[in-house]
Amino acid sequence: MNKPEPLFDRFIVIPFICLTLISLVFIFSSSSVISYEKFSNPFFYLNRQLIAISISIVAASVFLFVPMSFHKENGALLIFSSLFLLILVAIPMFGTEVNGSRRWINLFGLFNIQPSEIAKVFIPIYLCGYCLRRKEQLESSWYGFLKPLLLISLCCILLLLEPDVGATVVLFGIGIVILFAGGAKFSQLASLALIFVLLISIFVYFDETRLTRVLSFSDPFDDPTKTDYQLLNALIASVQGGLFGLGIGESTQKYFFLPEAHTDFIFSIYMEETGLFGLIVLIGIYLTILSRLFNLSNLAMKKNFYFNGLIIIAFALIFFIQTILNIFVNIGIVPTKGLALPFISYGRSSVIMNFIALAIMLRASWEFRNNIR
Repeated sequence: MNKPEPLFDRFIVIPFICLTLISLVFIFSSSSVISYEKFSNPFFYLNRQLIAISISIVAASVFLFVPMSFHKENGALLIFSSLFLLILVAIPMFGTEVNGSRRWINLFGLFNIQPSEIAKVFIPIYLCGYCLRRKEQLESSWYGFLKPLLLISLCCILLLLEPDVGATVVLFGIGIVILFAGGAKFSQLASLALIFVLLISIFVYFDETRLTRVLSFSDPFDDPTKTDYQLLNALIASVQGGLFGLGIGESTQKYFFLPEAHTDFIFSIYMEETGLFGLIVLIGIYLTILSRLFNLSNLAMKKNFYFNGLIIIAFALIFFIQTILNIFVNIGIVPTKGLALPFISYGRSSVIMNFIALAIMLRASWEFRNNIR
């Protein structure tokens, strides 16, 4: 009798624990100054993140015991739950507006949830199930290809209304990749990608703030005190770290120079304090995670656990796409947008949903490695 495979895959769990520890160190380092200024408590954001991680561990523990068959059969429930929350956040009575965007729902004054983070986990689950249920239809007709896109497009429209362009790009990109993996034709995906780029371009062109941000991105030195201020300070932080960084806690840009230093731009603070050496360590962790997840997905497919394989590859791509986009924003390769660095940036909804996604991946891996259907 074969020895049962463990639920906790050390090649996945240990790297994610490392990212969580890095997160706690650099959330405190990047936020201590602004925390003290706003709340007279340098540990304010760190304490909130610790509470979020505690909730995340409980939530992940629950999802570890949910069989993959439940996700496969209830994808529609998950996507309609996401749609409901995205509609709810658009209603002023329920949605909380911060910095001109309505992206959060306040729960009785105790906690803010961000529906876009929930959608980024639940919608891929629905798509993976759809690809298996409608595989022949997806491969042979435009009808089978367009059906799931109607729901995805509705979610994307609701995200643009918040507005949250970063989450829209991530969600749509993941949707395209999952449908391609599920059997959609390349010509269909290429046509869809062109339409999406055109719509995003129109959305940006007719909004003065976003157009200004994109145009200023093309020359990050033309307005250093206004539109280019955040990017320039992010670049300063990244560059002045040098080979080995200024040392943990020694960032200068966190002293009110770099906005959102503990959220969207925590990577720049990380680079400033750890330098090129820290970047190599971080890339090593990311590559370990991605190589393991892609390997597991391939093994699942070979053992005819197609749903498990699609789920693993979908969440690997969510993690990869968000990570790449956040890093590219921090180093000025793509225009500035609100997008967290997974498992590292401060953000309670983000960390909770990241842990839930991790739990689902662990469950999917455990089931196929033990031939549990």
